[in-house]
Amino acid sequence: MALIECYECKRSISSQTSACIHCGAPQEQGAGGAEATKSPISFGRLPRNESVPEASTAAAAPAPQPRATPVAAGRRRRAQAAQPAEPQLNADGSRPVEGWLKIMVFLLPGFFVWFLLRSGHSAKQRLLGFGWLALLILASSLKPS
Repeated sequence: MALIECYECKRSISSQTSACIHCGAPQEQGAGGAEATKSPISFGRLPRNESVPEASTAAAAPAPQPRATPVAAGRRRRAQAAQPAEPQLNADGSRPVEGWLKIMVFLLPGFFVWFLLRSGHSAKQRLLGFGWLALLILASSLKPS
């Protein structure tokens, strides 16, 4: 008894078995020990045996069932859909500058001031942001004499 390599799953099996114990592929009848260990080189595709039927997943897959949601979740979703989402606006009708943007424009204006160019920000907000950037550029360019 010798260990040979299964042609289908490439695992070690006994040379006296009639089928692979791992994948169930039938072994060749009358193959010698030295001849059975030789297998063709395969790059990504395993050799197939015509006596083994191919498995198909299309017929075996059941139809997807609709997911059941709790009643409260449905009520919550309907209530949110009934209320139109209105953007919060300042008194002058402009978009408010979020807290994180205020901090980042102060710390890193070279990058974050460009977020003020989004639609909805007022000219006053943009002037303050780009003015701060210009002031920092001017201060960094001055040389002490």
